[in-house]
Amino acid sequence: MNRSRVALGAIIVTAVLLRLAYVVAFGNTLNLQLSGYDAYASNLVAGHGYTRFPDLHPDSDLPPLYPFFLAGVYVVFGRSAITVALVQIAFDVVTLVAIDAIGRRVGGNLTGLLAAAFTGLYPYLLFQNLTVNDTGIFILLLALGVWAAYRVLDTGQWRWAVMAGAAFGLAALTKTLVVLLLPLLIVWWWRHLDLRRALLHGGAMLLVFAVVIAPWIIRNTRLHGALTLISTNDGSNLYQGNNPCVADFLLQGWDAQWTNCLNPTPPGLTELEAAAWFRAQAIAYLRNHVDQWPRLFAVKFLALWSPDIMPRSVPPVARLNDTAVLQYDQPLFQVARIVHIFYFAPLLVLGLIGLWRAWRDRRLIGPVVMVLAAITVTYVVYHPSTRYRSPADPFLFILSSYAGLWLWEMRKQALRP
Repeated sequence: MNRSRVALGAIIVTAVLLRLAYVVAFGNTLNLQLSGYDAYASNLVAGHGYTRFPDLHPDSDLPPLYPFFLAGVYVVFGRSAITVALVQIAFDVVTLVAIDAIGRRVGGNLTGLLAAAFTGLYPYLLFQNLTVNDTGIFILLLALGVWAAYRVLDTGQWRWAVMAGAAFGLAALTKTLVVLLLPLLIVWWWRHLDLRRALLHGGAMLLVFAVVIAPWIIRNTRLHGALTLISTNDGSNLYQGNNPCVADFLLQGWDAQWTNCLNPTPPGLTELEAAAWFRAQAIAYLRNHVDQWPRLFAVKFLALWSPDIMPRSVPPVARLNDTAVLQYDQPLFQVARIVHIFYFAPLLVLGLIGLWRAWRDRRLIGPVVMVLAAITVTYVVYHPSTRYRSPADPFLFILSSYAGLWLWEMRKQALRP
């Protein structure tokens, strides 16, 4: 067994032990009510279908993959936040293997190992990927899809295009922003292969992608009587991120979802009508306040990439569906914020250096940059938080690792007589 595999194994073991230690020490902070996914999963297990409502009428508000995963965990292991966390540790193991592989493809063995270490030891994901939300599974699928895209380029084999389509299809059933990556990857293949092979591999990827998401689109369309894609929460998210008070909320360190200046939703709207109404409110605000665009989008960009954890606190005027979010104000979380700043800020700076250096060195960083760009564009258009940005962080750490090794080599050269 070569040294890099031993080192990767040591990183994975360390990451797993850290997660198990967190579950033992802070398992009481894990809560099934931190998101709306538990209601869907519980109703699925009870045979009520895909719904979060007390009257059990079906809906399409949230993407389905994570609720179905939760339902499977509940059936096999029981309904427990601790059990969910333990199962999701396995996601992180596979993610670390994929990030190592992508890092090695970008900059060599040490780049891959460092990126895996930065990801495995990252305090924010240590907490986030154990909680009851879709972050861990989305990062896993994103990493597998990007790794498969590199394998398409290296091997020219169809199976990797199929794997990329499957991974991105499942990821779209978690967060639909992955659709931005598909045409970009095809263009990237075209640049490094040729047009014919890029189109063939791209066509295979798109076909598998469509097959994966088609059943859910058909279900939604039959439910609502009109073409409906993965979920219907895009309108409300767009409005939460584009309104008169969101920039001020973000500057205070508050979440955009807690804004208190939104127009009241008209009564009696269907789910699709409500989504369209929210969307119209956001578009009207943007159209009528073009002069606010620079401030609005700059604030959202800075909030998204802030080394501090966003949101920083819960405002007194917050619209809370439950009290679980009050943990943001707890002493343990405040300590975690300080740790996050000292961990993430240097890696962010290194990542910017790595982006410049890898581009200068003509490294194949296209898919890595695509992920960073897709997540940035999506949440600057909608609304940002550290949780929404975190799927980009392992890919940033690949660039951070490349820069760190480059700077280390420059230092060694400078010290040579």
